[in-house]
Amino acid sequence: MSRVKVERIRVAETSRSTKFSAALLFVASTAALFFEFVIIRYLASEIRVFAYLKNMPLIASFFGIGLGMILGRPTARLMRTFPILAALLFVLIANAQFLHITHVPMPTQDYFEFSFSHLPVSALTLAYLFVVLYFLALVIGFFVVLGGLVGDSLAQLPQLQAYAVNLAGSLAGIALFTGLALLHMPPWVWLLVGFFLLLPFFLNSYRSLAMFALVVAAVAVSQPRAMWSPYYRIALAQYATPPGWSKPAGYQLSVDNDYFQRAIDLSPQFLLANPNVQPNQMAFPHYELPYRLLAHAPDSVLIVGAGTGNDVAAALRHGARHVDAVEIDPVIIRLGRRIHPEQPYASARVMVYNDDARAFFKKTKSSYDLIVFGYLDSHTMLSAYSSVRLENNIYTLQSLQEARRLLRPAGTMVLAFAAGSSFVTTRLYRMLGEVFRANPLAYATNYDGGGVVFVEGDLSRLTPSTEFPEIGSQLRSDPAPVVFATDHWPFLFLVNRRIPVAILLVLLAFTVLAAVLCRRTLTLRNFTDSQNLQMFFLGAGFLLLETKGVTELSLLLGATWITNTVVISAFLVMAMAANLAVMFHSVSYRVAYPFLFLTLLLAGFFPYPRLEGLPLLWKIVSAGAVIALPVFFSGMIFSRSFQHAADPAEAMGTNLLGAVVGGGLENLVMVGGTVVLGILAIVLYGAAAATLLGRKKSSLVRLSAPIS
Repeated sequence: MSRVKVERIRVAETSRSTKFSAALLFVASTAALFFEFVIIRYLASEIRVFAYLKNMPLIASFFGIGLGMILGRPTARLMRTFPILAALLFVLIANAQFLHITHVPMPTQDYFEFSFSHLPVSALTLAYLFVVLYFLALVIGFFVVLGGLVGDSLAQLPQLQAYAVNLAGSLAGIALFTGLALLHMPPWVWLLVGFFLLLPFFLNSYRSLAMFALVVAAVAVSQPRAMWSPYYRIALAQYATPPGWSKPAGYQLSVDNDYFQRAIDLSPQFLLANPNVQPNQMAFPHYELPYRLLAHAPDSVLIVGAGTGNDVAAALRHGARHVDAVEIDPVIIRLGRRIHPEQPYASARVMVYNDDARAFFKKTKSSYDLIVFGYLDSHTMLSAYSSVRLENNIYTLQSLQEARRLLRPAGTMVLAFAAGSSFVTTRLYRMLGEVFRANPLAYATNYDGGGVVFVEGDLSRLTPSTEFPEIGSQLRSDPAPVVFATDHWPFLFLVNRRIPVAILLVLLAFTVLAAVLCRRTLTLRNFTDSQNLQMFFLGAGFLLLETKGVTELSLLLGATWITNTVVISAFLVMAMAANLAVMFHSVSYRVAYPFLFLTLLLAGFFPYPRLEGLPLLWKIVSAGAVIALPVFFSGMIFSRSFQHAADPAEAMGTNLLGAVVGGGLENLVMVGGTVVLGILAIVLYGAAAATLLGRKKSSLVRLSAPIS
């Protein structure tokens, strides 16, 4: 065989090997990010304490992936253990209710919860830490294997090409999970898709494949009737059909294993025919209250948090000519159309909007005689990259001001909230007083055990209710100082500006666990090498920027899946563009770092509300570009450093360990508000720049050292 032919065969084999490695890296990267979203969503839905600790599974995921990438290819023993870890993680999550761990409460009272326990604080703290750390440890182990698969494939390719494939796989993972969520797929489908992605790595292990199949089957069997929307796990229970009546009295909805709302028949015909049927008779005065206060039937009504339609049905019963009903969850709207006994969404007088309430306030050109805030307190966080819960941006001073601007001159606003006698009730009372420059009426309806209804507007035109006690004087006399929730500090359920002790306990315990794992697996060189340090600080800054982007864009577009997808995708696209730029042209740190800090300042001070008048597409593009622009320059810095890394998997792993620190620092937003995210990002990127000075000094020392 000629030398030329041998060379051609060698080149062809190398090309096939490169393509195969790139394909494996793409699949492993897709699976890693896909499972991140699965675990974050699934844990918070089934084990409610993770709704308060939602960035902890994210931190654990990043830690596991980073550690796995640094360690390299998973050992045969670890690969055999992986299906067992998957079973222990997902089967226990699916059966959390059976194991009585769904509602393990936080052990301290500095964060408002709807759950409670009679256990002593010491026992409660131990139970809380055990449950949380058990699942975080499983998450770490699960992602150590996935990180090892990514790192092993990463090492087979030229650095920048490998990074491009990794980013493309990450984008695919986001798109895949978002698509399944929007199609309302349940967890067993998520796991089926995720394990299918892992097939190339486990094809020769029939035991592993059998275990994956058993996990999918066990999860599917455990939740046969649950419905999964893009936001919630929804369960439906039917009330009994009264004797002589053709339809049930209504239905009860549970969201993420918490009671959420009822869809019940409150029509005069039903109530007259069934005077003793509950919960209908008990609920009726609550929904009637706004209309008993008004002197005249409202012409135009806006209901945000419309749910399955109880508030809408009340407006129709009282002669509203037009009702705009806003509900963020498409499955809840669909259920309302199908099951509500009064069929309010079928009325020609009702326009239903599947949208975030805050986004609707900005979009609508209408004005209203009555605005009703339904029960938006789902206690469920939306964003996988934020400590801010879904409803928090609705209950801020700015949101209430936006709602007030939609009222007609003699209009009335009614806000219902189930916080009982708590600092949350006092906070809402005083915030409404600040917005309207007059104290609201506050009625303790005790609906669902803690209902309070606030009424604002021209109070001189209202007829005070005698059916419920008015508790305004009690709320005014509360001597405790009240911190208002704002767009920059939207923590309605946090007592004051501090990180809850329960969260600090988990962070401390996680830090100890991480330190033990790092000590057993990593060397001091992993954290003292100046190039690794730069990658570490770049990772920490990136995560804070991502969190800041989600919170900023949520105020502009609403807290929806679209917002999350836009921000995270924009960041990854910017990183890909930066990587492409470095592949074709060398970029100086002296150019990239100044532009990075300049764009960080631009993103921090940019007046995003100025974009509200733009068409939706241009609004998304403009806001996404401003928010993600710093990532282009930080991405150029990352790609240049990664290009010259002696061990690319170690460099990438160290970057992810930095993201773990960024995730922990994110909690400082509870102290200083969202502005802290931008400040911390600048500090961390400054630390990354400072490592260059350390690198130059060490080079000078080596050059000046005497030759022995």
